[in-house]
Amino acid sequence: MAKTKGARSSGHAEKRAELLRRFRERLTARNLPPPSLRELAAEAGVTVPTVRHYFGRRDDLIVAVMEDFRIVGEPHLVQARLADRPFAESIDILVRAIMVGLAMGVSELHAMGLREGLRHDRLGPAYLLQILEPTILAIETRLHQHQDRGEMRPGCARTAAIGLLSPLVIAHFHQQELGGIQIRPLDQDAFLVEHIAAFVRAYRV
Repeated sequence: MAKTKGARSSGHAEKRAELLRRFRERLTARNLPPPSLRELAAEAGVTVPTVRHYFGRRDDLIVAVMEDFRIVGEPHLVQARLADRPFAESIDILVRAIMVGLAMGVSELHAMGLREGLRHDRLGPAYLLQILEPTILAIETRLHQHQDRGEMRPGCARTAAIGLLSPLVIAHFHQQELGGIQIRPLDQDAFLVEHIAAFVRAYRV
């Protein structure tokens, strides 16, 4: 039976997912410049027309990689939203989970998003919506629960969430993505203890 016009062939989703995995590996690789669409196709072992068939233009492909990461990361965001411990313990658990996530590959996505999105009218907002903002919103949700329980002082949870997250990302980028571990090493454990304690002091009721 002939395929209906516009219908996707069997295995389309699986092929697309495999291509996304290969593109992500190249886009987040260290010591390599941003790849062209042709280079991404070659890295995945397909032709440029095949890439265009599944994703469209290069910008569409980058957005698709970010969207895929958002879906894959949702279970971790669910945990980030959950405030099931007392305030100080909850913040300690959250901060350490964020640092583990950065070390396990999340920082690669931030690096890619910043490299592709800075001063770009489409990819910048895509990075915010798919990678950075979901994390900030998850932290806000957690903090709102502590506020509702009277454990955290009233105020703008978004400001607090950004204040909690930003030093963690900067510290990780300083040490791991920019080579600071060789130039000026940071005692990460001491840094985390101090950051957590400062946040709790500032916001605990």
